Amino acid sequence: MSFNPAFDKSIHGLTESRSFVFSPSVKVSYDFTGKITGGFEYYGSLGPATDFDPIAQQQRQFFPAIDLTLSPKWEVNFGLGVGVTRYRFNF
Repeated sequence: MSFNPAFDKSIHGLTESRSFVFSPSVKVSYDFTGKITGGFEYYGSLGPATDFDPIAQQQRQFFPAIDLTLSPKWEVNFGLGVGVTRYRFNF
């Protein structure tokens, strides 16, 4: 299990005027063998860290995923995800 409480900031582009955005991610997985791991991953973007966006403007994505350990130096991750919120950014 892993949790990554990321704070993102655009330094150039259409969203550079926004403050830091809270974008957590979570992974829960199980080692089926020494080389194959399966699990679920979540990625979100909740909005500015000081005042989250309304739920309708937040982003959430879920991915069933498989990790293949090819060698001690190489791991390959496969996942097919789905977004579960409708997000439209108004400029």
